Formats: sequence, structure tokens, C-alpha cells
Amino acid sequence: MPRRERGMVLLLVLLVVVLLTTLLTEFAFSTLVDLRLAETFRDSTRAYYLAKGGVNAGSMLLKRDRNNHDSLDEFWHQGVNDYPVGDGTVTIHIEDLGGKLAVNALVSGNNPDTVMVDRFYRFFTALELPAPADPAELTAALIDWLDSGDDTYREILVDGRSLPVAGAESAYYQGLATPYRSKNGPLHTLEELVNIKGFTPEVVQRIAPYLAVNGDEKININTAGIEVLMALSPQLDRGLAQKIVDYRATTPLDTLDQLTGILPDDQLSALKSQANLGQLGTTSDMYRIESQASFNDGRRRIAAEVDKQTSRILFLKVD
Repeated sequence: MPRRERGMVLLLVLLVVVLLTTLLTEFAFSTLVDLRLAETFRDSTRAYYLAKGGVNAGSMLLKRDRNNHDSLDEFWHQGVNDYPVGDGTVTIHIEDLGGKLAVNALVSGNNPDTVMVDRFYRFFTALELPAPADPAELTAALIDWLDSGDDTYREILVDGRSLPVAGAESAYYQGLATPYRSKNGPLHTLEELVNIKGFTPEVVQRIAPYLAVNGDEKININTAGIEVLMALSPQLDRGLAQKIVDYRATTPLDTLDQLTGILPDDQLSALKSQANLGQLGTTSDMYRIESQASFNDGRRRIAAEVDKQTSRILFLKVD
């Protein structure tokens, strides 16, 4: 074979070797990536089931708590941090929603709840939100967003007073730079509040810690913040609310009678009247359970809102 042809054959052989090497390298890399993706999926799946188990464990903790109060010194509130489960860990945090104002309880169908209207107005007032935020306007805009009708509120009745307002229905929102319609229905998450007239991100950030989406009129006096306590009655000022917080810090309330001598008689009587109507109590029904699990490189987080008595899940979010 001539030298020139032998050189061409050698060149072709080298070319084939290079191509095969490249293919093998690519195949090995692709196999490694697929293996890594499979491992990540496996770890994430295991982390998901660990997180789901954390929600179930949180529900069991709540169901075993059967005393006459739900307070922040109980075991369920302490939570669980990085608890080892097999080769993974799970962290459980439980938050009482009974000490918060339930947004969706403000309206039923097209009818605002008079008790909740008073409470939301007092709550916005207690927070001393900076201008231009106005307690009456925020309350009216929230009612318009939640109710099923399209008539804009022009006045609200609060503690026997009529306050003029300029609510907001779809006509207002359609006139914005980026138009949209009023929801005319209940919220699914608190993040939706920023869509409502007057509820700027700054306002929402300030009010969100005191609010829950699901729930009813009943407020747990053992876990409510000072501003929520002030929303219970026009006579319950910050000083009296602080007395309740200071007392329950060492002695959780089983009954409102324990506040005798702590609150003025007329104020205590007003709170007892709310308790008799199921609007105030010392226990809670609604809780938020956040469970975060890790397994090798897998990370999953589940947030659930549950009914303590039935363990029924009312809201579930998986991250």
C-alpha cells in the first residue's frame, strides 16, 4: 500500500477513535446527569413524604392537647427543629390562627358581618398606619373585594357611628393602568391583599402578622396580639390589652373570670358577653402547620391550615 494511502487510513482511524471517544464521553456525562437527576428526584420525593409526615405529626400534637386553654407556652407552640428521621430531618412549626382576625369572616355572601366590621376598623386604627391609609377606607375596600355584589360602599357603620367612605368595585380596578376585576369572593392567600385599593405592600406587610384567611368570629384571648385585643372593644385600649398579655404570660386563661381585678368590671362584662356569643374564647380551632424536611440534597416544605378537632385540612401548599 502506498505511503500516502497508509497515511489516509491512519488519519481515518484516528478520526474514528476521536469520534468514539467523544461519543463515549458524552454518553458517560449524560448517564451521570441522568443518575444525578434520578437521585435528586428520589431525595426530593423522600423529603416530600417526610414533610407530609410532619404535617400529620403536627395534627396529632394538636389533637392530644385537650385542656381548657390554648396558649403560647404549650408544647405544640415550641415546635420541632431538625428532628432526625432515618437519613433525613424534619422541622415542624405550628401557629395558632385563633388569635388572628379571619379576613373571609368579614363577609358572608353579600352581607358584611357587623361584629367583624367593627373589629377590622378598630384593628386598622390600633395599628396607627401612616397616611394615606385610612381605617374606614381600608375596611370598606376589603368588604367590596370580598362581597358578591357590585355596589360600592359609601358608608360603614362602626360602633354606632356612620362613616363616609369611597369603596372600590370592578369599575375602580378596571380604570387602573393594569386593569383587573374585583374578586367578589373569599381570599385564598393573604398575598392577594395587595390587589385591593389602599392595601399597599407596606400596609400588607404591617397587617399580615395579625390576619388569617380562614376562620370565624371567635378570637382566642390567650394568643391574640395587642392590636387584635384592642379590636375586641372600643374601650379596650393599649394599656388594658397589655395587662391581659402580661397576665397570660404567666397564667394562661381557662376562663375570663381570671381577669377579675385585671380589667374594669364593665370591660370584663363586655368580653364575657362576646364569649357567651361564641365570639371570644380561651381555645382555638384553626392552626397553621409548616413542615420542612431534608433528605440528602432533597428539600420540601408543606404548609397546611387544619381544624384541630377534626384534623381536616382547609389549605395546603407544597414548595
